[in-house]
Amino acid sequence: MTMLKRLTAWLEQRRSKQAAVTRACAAFRASHRVEPMGGHVLSHDPQRTIVRVMYVTDHIPPNRIWYAIAGDDIREIPFEEVAHLEGPWR
Repeated sequence: MTMLKRLTAWLEQRRSKQAAVTRACAAFRASHRVEPMGGHVLSHDPQRTIVRVMYVTDHIPPNRIWYAIAGDDIREIPFEEVAHLEGPWR
């Protein structure tokens, strides 16, 4: 694979991940009426992307909500579905 093809593939994956984070933050904002701190992609493949959205509450670390994004479908998922993807700091 040429360097240009690798760069193009990397940029496309980065854009896809950023679009998933943007969609998850928008869904959080719409359903919880709170501004999120941001989001992070935990898992990304062609069928489904899992995004963690963080938001500020009265304790540290910030609270988190997880979303599964598949095509046009976006749904909130429980921690149990993503526990294997989260680090020990949780």
